[in-house]
Amino acid sequence: MRDFERPSDRLRDLSFHARLVYSVFLVFTLAALGITAWLADEMVGADLSSVHSYYAGEESTEAQPSPVGGPSLDLPEDAVIRTPPMPRRKLLEVTHFHLFSMPIYLLILSHLYMLSRASGRAKSVWILLATIGVAAHVAAPWIAATGTSLGRAFYAASGTLLAVPFLVMCIGPLMEMWSKPPPKRDDPKAA
Repeated sequence: MRDFERPSDRLRDLSFHARLVYSVFLVFTLAALGITAWLADEMVGADLSSVHSYYAGEESTEAQPSPVGGPSLDLPEDAVIRTPPMPRRKLLEVTHFHLFSMPIYLLILSHLYMLSRASGRAKSVWILLATIGVAAHVAAPWIAATGTSLGRAFYAASGTLLAVPFLVMCIGPLMEMWSKPPPKRDDPKAA
């Protein structure tokens, strides 16, 4: 805990091996954020247009394209196609996984960010936003599963509230650890 009480430049002053380990974690975190965006695009679309149908299901009279290699069905024009809602068990499994993993990421990123030169106010704001983002990210599938119009907006807001603070808390410390130290100022008391 003494590392959190020391003056600025704590990240740069870490040993090479500590900076290397933290940097590997942060690079993997950045990769995970990228894969998360890709996964979200695959699940609900980059514009989130499929949030409602993915989580809450929907009825449609339009034939959906078959997956690559899947069978093609000729249906009557008046056929109603029902996309089933996500099963409660899957929502519980997703929530279970995220409740165990996301707070750990938040804890580690927050500690690394607390070692940075950012002001106390910036640290409080970004850690608070990340905490709200994690909570919203865990709640987003449940809200989207209700099928209400709020689902899409909440899903987008939760993704933003998760991604932006995590990016700030990753990139800031990463840049600080490997940047050159600022030139030393002459101490006027030494003269």
